[in-house]
Amino acid sequence: MSKKPKIIYEPHPVTPERKAELRGQGYTIVDAVFAPAGAKIVDTEQLRDDGPTVAEYVAAGYPAATYPPKGYASRSTPEEIAQAVAAQAGAGNSGASDAELTDDELRAAIEAASGKAPHHKAGRAKLLELYAALAGASA
Repeated sequence: MSKKPKIIYEPHPVTPERKAELRGQGYTIVDAVFAPAGAKIVDTEQLRDDGPTVAEYVAAGYPAATYPPKGYASRSTPEEIAQAVAAQAGAGNSGASDAELTDDELRAAIEAASGKAPHHKAGRAKLLELYAALAGASA
């Protein structure tokens, strides 16, 4: 009688370290796209919690509007982020003017400062208006 293999559904690509860990636990690794309905899929999209605070991020020369860095959880409060965004907007030293920020950076700054993402269909003019209003309110 054969033993049924332990199968784990993991999003690919799997790092060599993760693969060694799972195989060491006796699992057979299968790409999550092949998981049957109702199967538990391992969530590997966890944000790191060892990133900078908004003050450290800005001190390193990055615009506060792009905080937190991709892949990292925020270590600052929304109020601290809003103050940093407003301080850079007011001082004009954001490393990029409002017009140079991408729409994604503006959306991230608005969400970080207000705690609410702007409407997904908001155009650039509306994003700049919301960004300026938040910068003015925090000043």
